[in-house]
Amino acid sequence: REENRISKRIHRLSSAESSLIIFGIIFSIRLTLEYLSIYYIFEGFYLFRYLTTDAFLFAIMTTIYLPLHAIFLRKFEKYKLSDDENVIQSEQFRKLYKKFIILAWIVGIIFLSIPFLKIQVTTKKWMELFNWDVIHDIFYLGFVWAIFVIGLAIIITKIVNRTRSIETRIPDVVLKQAMYTGGLISFGIWSIQLVIVELYLRRLFGIALYIQDIRILILVVNVVYITVFFITLKKVFKPRASERSELKLQEAFDIYEKKHGEEIKVVGNHIILDVQDLTTYFYTEEGIVKAVEGVSFQINEGETLGLVGETGCGKSVTALSILQLVRPPGIIEKGKVIFRGEDLLQKSKSIVLGYRGKDIAMIFQDPLNSLNPVFKIGAQITEVYFLHMENELLVESAKQNKSIFAVAREWGEHLLRDLNIPFPDVIFDRYPHELSGGMRQRVQIAMGLACKPKLLIADEPTTALDVTIQNQILKLMKELKNKFNTSMLFITHDLGIISKMCDRVAVMYSGSIVEVGDIKKLFITPYHPYTKGLIGSVPIVGKKRRRLEVIKGMVPNLIYPPSGCRFHPRCNYCFEPCDSKIPKSIEVEPDYFVACHLYDPEYRELAAISIKKEKTIANKTYFDN
Repeated sequence: REENRISKRIHRLSSAESSLIIFGIIFSIRLTLEYLSIYYIFEGFYLFRYLTTDAFLFAIMTTIYLPLHAIFLRKFEKYKLSDDENVIQSEQFRKLYKKFIILAWIVGIIFLSIPFLKIQVTTKKWMELFNWDVIHDIFYLGFVWAIFVIGLAIIITKIVNRTRSIETRIPDVVLKQAMYTGGLISFGIWSIQLVIVELYLRRLFGIALYIQDIRILILVVNVVYITVFFITLKKVFKPRASERSELKLQEAFDIYEKKHGEEIKVVGNHIILDVQDLTTYFYTEEGIVKAVEGVSFQINEGETLGLVGETGCGKSVTALSILQLVRPPGIIEKGKVIFRGEDLLQKSKSIVLGYRGKDIAMIFQDPLNSLNPVFKIGAQITEVYFLHMENELLVESAKQNKSIFAVAREWGEHLLRDLNIPFPDVIFDRYPHELSGGMRQRVQIAMGLACKPKLLIADEPTTALDVTIQNQILKLMKELKNKFNTSMLFITHDLGIISKMCDRVAVMYSGSIVEVGDIKKLFITPYHPYTKGLIGSVPIVGKKRRRLEVIKGMVPNLIYPPSGCRFHPRCNYCFEPCDSKIPKSIEVEPDYFVACHLYDPEYRELAAISIKKEKTIANKTYFDN
């Protein structure tokens, strides 16, 4: 199970420590035995040299590896697993490991018997396997032939299976089990006859039953491989797979019925995402980039929240932080991302992976770079179904008596049809570079909506598109949002798009949220000076202006952000506390918040003086123009 799986880091540390110790032990044994065999005191000491056989030393290494590995796992693991949960302590694993040790010792003893019994073979080490003498030794060459023939048989089996249709193709797991079983048994039978007939009977006792021939080898190995492959496939692995499939299908039906039985309609606004004090820094050589600091907002069920701000203000980093997709040197320092009552920042990466694409989906800016160029469109869409909707696929395939691949293709084509993509069956088999920009963006939206997520994060989805295609995509997203009852976080720097798409809007400046509220109120009566400047800088059709309003100054360097309010160096209303104290988020109207000292009751008198002063300057500027 995922929660009981040993982490890769702990496994690597334990394996590295165990391997180093085993290497030291084997090296010491080999050095000691070779020393005794060379500088022997008694005549019999030369026999110790035989114990340095590679196969014999491998058997020793195999025997001591697992106990050492288990010891170091206990040393490194931060949580303790019970014997039932720890795979290394399980009875099934121990039985398998015991069989492997027995096999290793049998091989070790066989190769150890060669020098003890003085059997005539080419005495070359495994590193000199391709030496001319070794190649002409039929004993060694027999193993090489067998490995080559079995490897070729496995490759041909895979190719033949790939040429079959998806509905008739043998599942990969079952195929591998049958192939490897056939390969091991055929190699084992050939190896046994090679040791008995060639090594012991012919070379030790001088009894030559038959000559080792490569033609006989190819025939015997292939016959055994094919026989074992089909017998184990039909009698063992396919029935087991069918039993597992039936159990999985029954489990899928139970989950499906339980899920649909528990679904209830939520009356009124219900918070689906609650971001609290989210802070993300990037640790670069130049310094710490405070990209996102203290960001807080909420999204209700079925609502679209717009996140608007200048380029580089931290909008995309906020979205990536929600899904834990921030790459190094970025680190999520603190905060909470509560999705449907669960704090995602407290979850492990493997658990968050289950949320991505299923419950929370994201559409990225550039569809060409977001889609994998080496996979077809259909493969990328159906992968989402296989990852997150396996139970639903099993239930539907059982109802329609079709394979899950056929059902996934039907769903994918239907989704492309919903997105107004012509000839979805043709597009399904195309590569991303064969589609236009608008078509690629539709495909990316299809991938985002495939599992009907509860929350869709759209990070400037229309940036690379022209105006006509942009309007089509926006209209389509709005229709699909209403159809699937999906909440949306819509990120953009375009206020026009925000006015069309969103119910509420959060204005972001220099890594912080400065204003959050209803879209209509924000456009009619903005509160924060930055929001006023942002709206004032947009040209209005039919209204004549001699000069557009601009926000003075430049966006601050986030490595060295201004103290206090980050907007104060550019603010016309700046007064005493602005350059020293970080403004609190104040509820100026019901469900409408502004982070500005102008609306803080503590500084009411100072704020009134600042507002009056700014009005005087504004009037003077107006009459001068």
